[in-house]
Amino acid sequence: MASNPFDDFFNQQGENKPAPETPIRALEPDPRFPENSPESLDEVLAKSAVFEQKAIGLSRLLSQTNAVDHEPNWIASSPVLRLFVNPNDPHEQDSMQREKAYHQLLCNKFRGIIVPMRELAELHLNIVKQYNNEVGEHYYSVEKTDAQVKAEREQALEAIFFQRKLLGNCARDLSILADALEVCENRLKRYIDVGGEDNISAAEQALIAKSRLALSSGVEHNLAHRYFLLNVIDKAAISLDYYMPATSSQYLQKLESAFVNQPEA
Repeated sequence: MASNPFDDFFNQQGENKPAPETPIRALEPDPRFPENSPESLDEVLAKSAVFEQKAIGLSRLLSQTNAVDHEPNWIASSPVLRLFVNPNDPHEQDSMQREKAYHQLLCNKFRGIIVPMRELAELHLNIVKQYNNEVGEHYYSVEKTDAQVKAEREQALEAIFFQRKLLGNCARDLSILADALEVCENRLKRYIDVGGEDNISAAEQALIAKSRLALSSGVEHNLAHRYFLLNVIDKAAISLDYYMPATSSQYLQKLESAFVNQPEA
């Protein structure tokens, strides 16, 4: 029997052929969210552990430096006040050469503290910035319970408070040494143009003071160390483990200002 010539036509028109299968492409990893990357809170704790490890050497250095032993007697260093009182200055040397040697000793102690302090201050800034921006009080973890997050947040804050106290101790000792250097230079002025072995020119004394100012102000090491001094409110907040977002933001701004090119004197 002859086939119907229209069969092929209708079959072609009505036939529903399956569409060719398109292979499913795997999602490419987003570089902004790397796989298996540590959580922000874990990173803060890890960096804090590094800080504490490095702080061991600096804390021992502070003990050995004995900056408090060099705390100056401002009355003894003032030419005007010495007209009315004659206080005993335990740091006064018996010659110009000894005063210069004492001045160099203070400079060496100052540099010995500020160099490792700056390294830890940068790490502290990084830790505080990450905690404020990525952790905070509303931090949520996929892998940890709320109780674990709370405990680790408290641990992170405790570490930050310790960092502030250590850097505050460094800043206090640097301030003492900076003041002692200035007083020592005032004593050197007594030897300007006196003649003999104890003579020092006004130009040399001025250059000594200029070099010291670059050191003690923080310009030499690009660190305004006085920003880390703890006032009464800071000490009270740290002792009470008090950490407010607004206060911490202000502190973060102050931290960033401590690394300007021209620190304040």
